[in-house]
Amino acid sequence: MSGPNFANRTLWTADNLDILRGMNSESVDLIYLDPPFNSNRTYEAPIGSQAAGAAFKDTWTLSDVDLAWHGEVSEQSPALYEVIKASRLAAGDAMMSYLIMMAVRLVQLRRILKSSGSIYLHCDPTASHYLKMLMDVIFGRRFYRNEIAWCYRGLPSKARVWQRKHDVILFYTKTDSYIFEVLRGAPTAGSLRTFESGQRRGYNVNLSKRMATVFDRDKYEKAVRLGTIPSDLKPVPFKGGRPPLRDWWEDIRMLGGPKNKERVGYPTQKPLALVERIIRASSPTDGMVLDPFCGCATAMVAAERASRRWVGIDISPLAVKLVKQRLADEMNLFYDVTARTDIPKRTDLGVLPPYKTHKHTLYGKQEGDCNGCKVHFPYKNLTVDHVVPQSKGSTDHYDNLQLLCGWCNSVKGNGTWEEFKVKMAANGYL
Repeated sequence: MSGPNFANRTLWTADNLDILRGMNSESVDLIYLDPPFNSNRTYEAPIGSQAAGAAFKDTWTLSDVDLAWHGEVSEQSPALYEVIKASRLAAGDAMMSYLIMMAVRLVQLRRILKSSGSIYLHCDPTASHYLKMLMDVIFGRRFYRNEIAWCYRGLPSKARVWQRKHDVILFYTKTDSYIFEVLRGAPTAGSLRTFESGQRRGYNVNLSKRMATVFDRDKYEKAVRLGTIPSDLKPVPFKGGRPPLRDWWEDIRMLGGPKNKERVGYPTQKPLALVERIIRASSPTDGMVLDPFCGCATAMVAAERASRRWVGIDISPLAVKLVKQRLADEMNLFYDVTARTDIPKRTDLGVLPPYKTHKHTLYGKQEGDCNGCKVHFPYKNLTVDHVVPQSKGSTDHYDNLQLLCGWCNSVKGNGTWEEFKVKMAANGYL
């Protein structure tokens, strides 16, 4: 397999779907994404903050293009199609639109994840149960690992419910051979009491294959000061009482008000400690970390702090400024961040033959029918066309090719297949 077709510390300003399509398969070790939550809210950074000007509307409405995408999903994954269709019955058009947006991106994220890689999807209870079903279909139920609850404090609400004070982080892997380092929490109160009791009694020493002996602490410390302690006698360090971290995290606080040193004003900013924990647990040193909704660059800074490589994507040009500023402010380092707006060209498919050479094979596959209007045509009246335009990150790979008649080809033009379907439906041809 080819390696990444992008450099370390690269940040794209573009629609992440187009960029993901252009990335090589199996090129990243860890994906952390904190996408919109379908919260039906509009977020804006306060004036005067580092992120001033950052804003996004987390409100979704079902469009004709969404429906066309849904039709494409039905051909590629009937199970995924049924999950999304059921969400419309349960939660309405907005949820369906949101899940279609997420589904087409999650399919690409799985492709570019290494076989030893992991993905952490940060969401909240608004859509977490629907997203979990998408992940079960795309990544496979057997590769679900955890639903992590990140618990936090905040101002109490007046709602007549139990206080809603946690986000959800869905953890999946691509295969069973994934990287994971068990991280441990702070010592428990009981283990500390046991250790402190032992410290009061003295120091246990078991060196040079001698039996452990209890020494009076005052006498031991006096001997140390006088320099009369034998060189082979040393206190045994505290080792116990640090349990593995569980799937609810209460030890990482929200960033709080504007006085917090981390806060840059970005509407949905997450703590560095949260993302850094994920990176340290599920990626190798010098591994490649991807955040396709990188916003205020928390994952990028966390990756640098953990000695990992990184790549990010965000629709806002402000993201490049925030990445550079945060790396400089928080780490006193001035890195050359590669800012790009172009779509990467995949290099992992080998040398592909000219796409028009597939015409005979495609004619047989489609049984002579135009893939647009479904009318049968002679071989000479059909033209090879890209399903996803090359301007949107596609390739000349056989799976991205089809035959269209001259009329359908002219209607589609340089647009996407979804846009073509909308035009066809609007004119009563589909």
